[in-house]
Amino acid sequence: MSLLKQIFIVSLFLSSVSAYADLEDYYPSQVIKESGSFEEELYEHLSNTHRGGISYKQARIELFGNIHLQKSGKKYFVKEVYCKKEIGSKDGVGPGRIPNHAIINCEHTWPKSRFNPNESKNKQLTDLHHLYPTDSRANSTRKNHLFSMVEGKPLRNCSASKYGSGRFSEYLAFEPPANHRGNVARALFYFSVRYNIEIDDAEERYLRKWHESDPVDSFERKRNDLVEKFQGNRNPFIDYPKWVYRIKNY
Repeated sequence: MSLLKQIFIVSLFLSSVSAYADLEDYYPSQVIKESGSFEEELYEHLSNTHRGGISYKQARIELFGNIHLQKSGKKYFVKEVYCKKEIGSKDGVGPGRIPNHAIINCEHTWPKSRFNPNESKNKQLTDLHHLYPTDSRANSTRKNHLFSMVEGKPLRNCSASKYGSGRFSEYLAFEPPANHRGNVARALFYFSVRYNIEIDDAEERYLRKWHESDPVDSFERKRNDLVEKFQGNRNPFIDYPKWVYRIKNY
């Protein structure tokens, strides 16, 4: 093995060790060691480390103008998550900018109509752990419908997502792209714990499956880091995917 390759492997190992050390510094020992009431301890910690005073405009600037902002050559773009479209500068994409809302919008993965009235409305509205850039038409179609695999056709001009009768019930539901389903699941698990809200039982069955079929990737980890820098708290189910199973019913 070449010296250069050995150095690369060692540096990769050290960075991994450092990352886990940082996580252990963030989470209380009783959560890490599974002592006490896990869900209650997690709720308290996520609440206490969540900074307030963030406006919805600030949250959207951070979402579109930093966290999801990408660059190809000299051109900026944002890749929205429901239709996999790349939205560019002609539609207002750029550093610190909110693009044209008629083209791309801010999706509340946990719908505003189902917020917990006993928790801060503003924190729920601006919580970047569940906010994602989405095609505006797909966003409007999804509305506040539950997530599920559906019996239906792909959306018009959006073959990656479906809308129709949910397989778990007679209700209409929304099926996101395969590579975003795990993100949806972990966002909703986080939101359920952070704001003490129950997830529909039928929806939860699909979310647990999606958590397994679409595991955490490098972008989701990086996104978690950026959200923490902005609002102070983290999504524990991205940091420790197995923690999903420590809660039997969300």
